[in-house]
Amino acid sequence: MKFLPTPLFFLVSVLFIGNLKANPDQFVKLGGKITITKESDQWVKASVPFVFVTHPLLEKFKSRKPSSKEDLINIDFINNIKVRLSLCFLNEYQKKNLRTLKLPDIEFYQYYSAEVEYMTVKFDRNTKYAHFLFPAAIAERDGFLSTYINAVGYVVEIIYDGIPLEISDSISFDKYREETILQKFKQQAQSNASKNEGILLPAHIVSSNYLEGVGPVKRIKGSGY
Repeated sequence: MKFLPTPLFFLVSVLFIGNLKANPDQFVKLGGKITITKESDQWVKASVPFVFVTHPLLEKFKSRKPSSKEDLINIDFINNIKVRLSLCFLNEYQKKNLRTLKLPDIEFYQYYSAEVEYMTVKFDRNTKYAHFLFPAAIAERDGFLSTYINAVGYVVEIIYDGIPLEISDSISFDKYREETILQKFKQQAQSNASKNEGILLPAHIVSSNYLEGVGPVKRIKGSGY
């Protein structure tokens, strides 16, 4: 096997990563709004619709013929796709019972995060869904379980083979649209979600039916799923 000289290999890697991050929605985009609904007496379901646009390895596939098993690409599939969802809810129960303190809403924000990593997914233009489940009892306890469940905000990250892909409208926070505020919200979600680790779950833990239309998932060692 021939190896690229280290500097050249580094340059190729940088160019490849830069290309993936260059244009929003070039490789994948959201297929609509993130929906949050009461699924059952036990669960609230959050669904992330996403659509593939261009295969990240398409140009490599077209530019050269494979000379080894390692070079062979099945362009009908895309491997190692991770969908990460972070949610922020307002604890309405705390806000109501502590209203005399006149605390800002941010004091009652609660952040949750979970991810699904697909080993391989059929590459086509059909809308696919990554589903997550949140315990309905916790939503009811904290006062935000209702007919219409509204999150304060969310962050969607779609990662290909360890490289984040740029997607439009991946951050939603209340009525804010300023990029600096949205990025700050994303940082808060990433920093604070670990306090509630294990509450928001990939839906396939409860039922493999939630994987319909996507593909097999990578089991995370030591996580129980």
